[in-house]
Amino acid sequence: MIFQKYNFHIVVFVAFILQTNGDINSSSAIRPTILLGAPAHVISGEHISLDFYAAVELSDGAKNDLQELLYNFLENLQRNLSTSSILNTVVAKPIDIEINRYQLGKLNDLADFFQHSSNTAGQFAQKAEHFFETSKNESHSLLLKLRQLPSAQRFLPTAVKMRLTDYFAEMEFFHVMFSEIIDEALEYIVDTLRSIQRTFLRYADIQRDTLRTWNFKSDEWCCNTYLDFLQQWSAHIFKCAASSNLHVAYDVYATTETSTKYIMRQLEFRIQRLYNCFIFGNYELRCQFLRKPEIDFEKLFAKLDELQQYFDIKIKGGRVTNDRSGRRRRQQDETKNIYDKCIPYGFPDIQMTTSLKTCFYFPNSNKV
Repeated sequence: MIFQKYNFHIVVFVAFILQTNGDINSSSAIRPTILLGAPAHVISGEHISLDFYAAVELSDGAKNDLQELLYNFLENLQRNLSTSSILNTVVAKPIDIEINRYQLGKLNDLADFFQHSSNTAGQFAQKAEHFFETSKNESHSLLLKLRQLPSAQRFLPTAVKMRLTDYFAEMEFFHVMFSEIIDEALEYIVDTLRSIQRTFLRYADIQRDTLRTWNFKSDEWCCNTYLDFLQQWSAHIFKCAASSNLHVAYDVYATTETSTKYIMRQLEFRIQRLYNCFIFGNYELRCQFLRKPEIDFEKLFAKLDELQQYFDIKIKGGRVTNDRSGRRRRQQDETKNIYDKCIPYGFPDIQMTTSLKTCFYFPNSNKV
């Protein structure tokens, strides 16, 4: 009896050594084999990568930068046409600087502001795109982790294997639907921000080209008249390009980000729960969720439905479009129309009054 007891422990010890060596030599295994009856602490509950959280932080930072930059823009423009929170050069009229130099500084500040706003919108578009792509990759990575987990188990009941197959199929379908919805949010947000970026940059270039090539008479009357002209058109272009569409983009981003983080946590929970099944080995008790995977994913699919309905209202105005290519073409046409509509043809030559044109020695048409 004693010999059988020691013999049993020797066999278990040898099996453990062989298993450990096999795992070390295997480069394809993501995690070591989970032994039945192993303590729960051998499996970490953290399955979401640090790249995902870093992408969230960078994207949020870029959004906050753009919001802070454009906050109260119209009020500042109306008060002094000094929108330069970048340079902060115009606070009060300096007494020791000539009036025309002071006003020309305002004009340059305005161009600098729109260029800086263009760059900041572009940064937000880049970081938001990276975040959404990282979210899709993270969902796929979690799916792969689930798929590779059973392969590490040497012995699984046939019934459990069949249920796992159905469970993985359900999660794969969820990943496809999740990626589609993320793409829809990504397209709208990035297209809107890129349109704002192009519009603001074009407007800044026009202002600089006008001052540089039109030989502007920088006397007091011309400066004041041209400042009034730019004040009106700056407000128009800002509201046209960024007012409503940008607020919708902010809302779509915030809602999608919140839902994505919730979904990632839910997927992480399902992975850990499946690990626990193999750790303790009581499949009938701990793996009951495998019996009906459609019920287990019901809340996650409901979250996707909520997002889709939200997009139908916010982005499509109640229209429902399942054709992704058609949706993409319509979105691109709408953003292109924003660009063409906000800076009209022939600006600023056609829009200037005859008296304002006398402030330029050789006014050449600045066609858009």
